[in-house]
Amino acid sequence: MRASDRTEGMEAELKLKEKRRVRYKVPLSEALIDELFPFWASVFGEVLPDIAREVFLGAEDAYNEGTLYLRREGERLASTCFTIQSKRAPSLAGFSEVATDPLFRGRGLATELCREAVEDFRGAGGEAFFLGTVNPAAARVYHRLGWRKLAGANVMANIVGGESPEAFLVSYFAAGEATVVEASPAVRIPMIPLALCPHDWQVLDANTGVFSTRYATQNSCMGLYVRFERVRSGGGTWFAAMTAEGKAVGLATARRDDDGDFQIDAFAHARFADAWDELALAAIGRSQEMGERGCYAVVSVEDEEKQSRFESLGFRGTGAGQAFDLDGRRVASVRMELSGT
Repeated sequence: MRASDRTEGMEAELKLKEKRRVRYKVPLSEALIDELFPFWASVFGEVLPDIAREVFLGAEDAYNEGTLYLRREGERLASTCFTIQSKRAPSLAGFSEVATDPLFRGRGLATELCREAVEDFRGAGGEAFFLGTVNPAAARVYHRLGWRKLAGANVMANIVGGESPEAFLVSYFAAGEATVVEASPAVRIPMIPLALCPHDWQVLDANTGVFSTRYATQNSCMGLYVRFERVRSGGGTWFAAMTAEGKAVGLATARRDDDGDFQIDAFAHARFADAWDELALAAIGRSQEMGERGCYAVVSVEDEEKQSRFESLGFRGTGAGQAFDLDGRRVASVRMELSGT
């Protein structure tokens, strides 16, 4: 075969691959979504998705930019991946829905899509790309594409500048001013680096089961937002401390329990410790607006500083609360009730 024939053949194959590989910006069509969800269910099993259907339809367009990368073999959907880049903090993005039909595995289809997504993110000025995985084989593929595992988490980060995820987090959370606001989809991606930092307190948010990576493995990445939104769907609410650059530096929740009382919790990055009081007070104030019953917190007995912070707001210990499970270590808690409620 002549060299020119080989070159023409390679170019034809490349064009064919590009034709099979498609990039879609959210909002997606109803027809495509109707095809995607059964495909993901067949690959991942019947589990609740981290990203709801409304997001693919464009419900968060004011806050985040979603991009679907898709590969077909003939008319059959073969492989996908999906990215969400924060519009308020465009240096951050999350990565999910990496799936390949079992019939087409072993051909590097997902790797091609992931590589394209990384290149697009870099081209858009991105700095940190986050994903969660407990699959060692998948983790090896991600590692080859630049992702690195964070300590204390089944989460990986692709830092465009080449530094370690831990070094990025140190520089990312530079001290500054923050404003407390009711949480919105603008928090979906910026809350990920906040939850992955090794905070001093063991229990960051008892209402959602988010613990410091110093004491327990953090398994959530794109699922973090879902966990906090369940507080709202259950009759409660949650708040975020946000900087002018769109960084989430603290979170607070007010969860309505089965008795109609509100359980309060809050945490903030150490460099924004002053935001904790404002976060907690926002959660307390909203709980008092939404209900007529009591207000309390459940704090690890080993988080003595956090107990003191709640005491400064008028909470007092009233007995033992439900124990926490920190990666198999049972840690007792104290229930603290707000005086006068």
